[in-house]
Amino acid sequence: MKRVAIALVAWTIAALLFAGQLVIDSAYSQRRLGVLEALALAMTGWYAWALLSPLVIWIARRVRSILVHLAIAIGATLLKIALTTEALRAFGVPPRSISLLVNIPLNVAAYFAIVGVTWFVDARLRASRLEASLAEARLELLRNQIHPHFLFNTLHAISELMHEDVDAADRMVTRLAELLRASLETSGRQEIPLRDELAMLDRYLDIERVRLGDRLRYDADIDPRALDQLVPNFLLQPLVENAIRHAIAIRREGGEIALRARVDGNALILKISDDGPGFVNAAEGIGLSNVRARLKQMYANASLEIESAGGTHIRIVIRR
Repeated sequence: MKRVAIALVAWTIAALLFAGQLVIDSAYSQRRLGVLEALALAMTGWYAWALLSPLVIWIARRVRSILVHLAIAIGATLLKIALTTEALRAFGVPPRSISLLVNIPLNVAAYFAIVGVTWFVDARLRASRLEASLAEARLELLRNQIHPHFLFNTLHAISELMHEDVDAADRMVTRLAELLRASLETSGRQEIPLRDELAMLDRYLDIERVRLGDRLRYDADIDPRALDQLVPNFLLQPLVENAIRHAIAIRREGGEIALRARVDGNALILKISDDGPGFVNAAEGIGLSNVRARLKQMYANASLEIESAGGTHIRIVIRR
């Protein structure tokens, strides 16, 4: 309906401009034309093209030859003039006034205007679809990059634990299966509600607790309004994994990871903090660079900032 309304407005504007031109032209001729008569002529002529435009659009999408379109334009113009002439005669409009609509070059131009607009809009739509398809492919590649990276690290931890505590390694395998099953349920979705993302993060933390025990401490403070906000799938896990690897696992006493989520106006603000030595490496690893790339790809206005004072603090802002 929106497209129909836009097209109707466009044809109405063209008709009003043509009516104004008819009134101006008639002022310099012996035949004076009233405003209402000019409007009737203009509306009839241009609304006729509005009725023919679906057929012209259909032809434009199937025929690319300019010469063929020129022949069709002339034929469509003659048909349109004949039909509008008969309609106006039936309503008693004088032949001299009707003759003002017999303007073959203008009508041919109107035909080619419809064709040109159709080709332009279709080209833009194709480009937009291609861009969206490429963006989706890039996002899928980035998202899939996280899974083998995470899986490799977890399997490596399991292999080490097998030599120390077989029961614990078995529990870790079970937790891993649960996490992979949950990730499969959201596969193909680039965004999921924060509540689902937190549920997957909890499964991942269960895996790490098997390995680290009380050395891993986790505190979450989540604004209830944030739970239904959409976030990139597998956003938090690589960031928490980084914190565990670089701030918790390397210290005998372990450490704490804190997650905060709140809504501020149209922005979702997430903060992941640890009490480790801080972010000291200039080069970002796979997890952090992946998150940064996905945020840039998915949102026009999102940011990721890192602070390194009293630990590492990652602040993500997603504005809608």
